[in-house]
Amino acid sequence: MRILHTSDWHIGRTLFDYSLLEDQRYFFQQLFHVIRQYKVDVLVVSGDLYDRSAPSAEAVALLNEVFNTLINELHIPVLAIAGNHDSPRRIDYGTALFETCGLYLAGSVQKTIKKVTLHDEHGPVHFFLLPYFVPHEIRLLLENNDISGFSQAFAQLLEANREQIDYDQRNLLIAHGFFMNNKSDVSFSTSENAVGSSELTDLSPAKDFDYIALGHLHHGQNAGLKQAWYCGSPLKYSVSGAGQQKKMLLVDLDEQGLRSVTEVPVSPLHDLKVLQGTMEELLQRAGDTEDYIFAQLTDGEPVLHAMSRLRAVYPRILGLSFPQNNLSQPLDSRYNVQEESLESLFLRFYEDIYGETVPENRRQIIHSILDSMEKEQS
Repeated sequence: MRILHTSDWHIGRTLFDYSLLEDQRYFFQQLFHVIRQYKVDVLVVSGDLYDRSAPSAEAVALLNEVFNTLINELHIPVLAIAGNHDSPRRIDYGTALFETCGLYLAGSVQKTIKKVTLHDEHGPVHFFLLPYFVPHEIRLLLENNDISGFSQAFAQLLEANREQIDYDQRNLLIAHGFFMNNKSDVSFSTSENAVGSSELTDLSPAKDFDYIALGHLHHGQNAGLKQAWYCGSPLKYSVSGAGQQKKMLLVDLDEQGLRSVTEVPVSPLHDLKVLQGTMEELLQRAGDTEDYIFAQLTDGEPVLHAMSRLRAVYPRILGLSFPQNNLSQPLDSRYNVQEESLESLFLRFYEDIYGETVPENRRQIIHSILDSMEKEQS
C-alpha cells in the first residue's frame, strides 16, 4: 500500500493580509498530479484542513472542490482529522454519509479512537484517526480525574484502546499535536499556534505502530521514532519558514509493515523569501519580483518611503525591518533609565539600532535637541 501523508492545509489562510487561496489551489493541482504519477492508494491529512474554526465561504468551497476531485475523479480513499484550527463539529458533519464514498473524517476525539480498515494484496491495514485533543477532554471521556498533562492523557487513551489495536497486523496512527519521542532538535515556525513545552506529548506509547502520520508542526521533520513523521505544511505560512523546502511524504508499506518514507517536494506558486541588502541593492535585484518578500534593509541611514519604493518592484512585499542586534532583550535589562542621562540613553539606543558609534555630527545634533528640550522644560 502506498500512502501520501499531508497535513496543515490551512485553507483560507492569509499572509500579511494577502489571501493564499490562489496559492493553495496551485498546491492542490500538484497534489492531484502526485497521486496520479506515483499511483497513490490512500491520502492522509493530519489535521488543520481549515485555518479557522469558522472558515470563509471561499475556503469551504475550495475544500469541497478538492474532496470532490479526490473521491469522484481520482477514486482514492481520504482519511482526515481535525487540528487545533478546525471546528471538531464542522469536521464531524456528515461523516457517516461521506464514508460510503471513501471520505473518512474524525473531528472530535472519542473514547474509542476511530478505526478505518483498508486492504491491499497483503491483507488489512488499520488506520487510527486521533484528532487534536486537550487533557481535560480525555479526563472526561475516560472518567479519570487523575489524568494530568498531554503525555498522560495520550498514554491513557491508547491504553483504553488496547483491545482494538492488534499489533500483529499493520497499524497506522494519524494524529495532530506536539508529539515527540524526545524534544531535542525540534524545529517549528511562528505560524504554528499553541506550540510549547506544556503541550509536548511523549510519543513512546505509540512506538509499536507501523507508521505515525503527524500534523501541527509546519516544518517537516522526524518525531524521534523512525516511523513517526511530520510532513509539515504545504506552503510557507510565516517569514520564519522562508528557508524551508516544503514537501509531502510517500509512505510505502509491505507485508511486514513500513518499507520506506520518501519526500516529494512541493513547488509554490509564489515563494516566500527574506532579502537582505541596501535599498538600492534590493531595487536593482531581479528574479524575485513574483515572490512574497520580506526585506531586511542594511542602509546606515533612515530610508524615506521604503515600503512604497519596494512595492513598486516587489508587488507582494510583506514588510521590512532593520538589523536589531540585541533588541530582542528586555528594555530594562539593557538601559538603566533611573540613573543614565537621557542623552546617554539615546546614544546607546542609536548604537543598538545601527550597530555603530554615533558619528560626531549626529552626536552634536542630538545634544542640541536635548539641550533645547531641557531649556523649554526649565
